[in-house]
Amino acid sequence: MIDQIKSLLKELESRRNEVQPKIDNIETKRQEELAEVNKKYDHLVDEVRHEVKHLEENVMNKMIDIFEEVIMNEFDAKRSTSDYILTDNIKDFRDEISDIDMFPKELVERLDKAINGDPIEKIAYDLEKIKNKYKV
Repeated sequence: MIDQIKSLLKELESRRNEVQPKIDNIETKRQEELAEVNKKYDHLVDEVRHEVKHLEENVMNKMIDIFEEVIMNEFDAKRSTSDYILTDNIKDFRDEISDIDMFPKELVERLDKAINGDPIEKIAYDLEKIKNKYKV
């Protein structure tokens, strides 16, 4: 009886050894095919992400353009009057952009400083640096 079990165990081991190269071959082929499929879909995902990234860059560029326009309007208003008081436009702009998560917090903080008394020139003179930092 034990001899039968030992014989069956030997046969089982022999079969395992016999099929293992076939299994390894199938696994290798599977990995190659999965890599091809992943490559194809990774490419498709990258294309879709690229479209969104491009739109995101356009939105950021537009926000910075509007920021520049608001700052320059304030700067021009200051130069055209002897009494300089911030216009409601910059305060309204600051309130509106604070609700936009994507708008750079650093620029909101700079607007807050200007609203609280810092000269608008500090921002106006840094507009090139700001554009270089945020625009694509």
